[in-house]
Amino acid sequence: MRFFPVTILITAFAMALSHPQASHAGPVVSLKEIREAGVVVQQWDTSCAAAALATVFTYTFDDAVTEREVATGMLKFTEPLKVRYRGGFSMLDMKRYAQERGYTATGFRDLRFQDVRYFDAPIVAVDFYGYNHYVVFKGLTPEGEVRLADPAYGNRTMSRERFENAWIDGIAFVMLENNK
Repeated sequence: MRFFPVTILITAFAMALSHPQASHAGPVVSLKEIREAGVVVQQWDTSCAAAALATVFTYTFDDAVTEREVATGMLKFTEPLKVRYRGGFSMLDMKRYAQERGYTATGFRDLRFQDVRYFDAPIVAVDFYGYNHYVVFKGLTPEGEVRLADPAYGNRTMSRERFENAWIDGIAFVMLENNK
């Protein structure tokens, strides 16, 4: 076995560190952190509505609120057993909570894709793999793919065709911030 003198190893290491591609422009960020940036990720199986609302309040309206606070607030307007039986919160639960916080909120049905993309962070109902779910529609990529803030996963993109096939009845929940 052949050993290199310590000075040669130190010099090689220093040269590697000084290489332009070895330096970082900022802190290292994990893929999980990138995927979850700007999304309130749901902590419970049936809390996608609460997490989607918290995402819109926090990142669209700069009105920070947690998923737990939203879920607790929505429970003021409905029965916990109803929520359990339905498998989650309804749009009416979301509307009542948003209005209590001072927002104008309404639900739409039978929207077209051309319409939903002009709203500011609408929450849309989708069916992924046989499960109804709420996600936040964030717009389109330059390539025309749909950008979503998915409380169960984080940021994701998908083809317009896949989104339209998953989108339930053109349903969208839209909030407007009232002048405070």
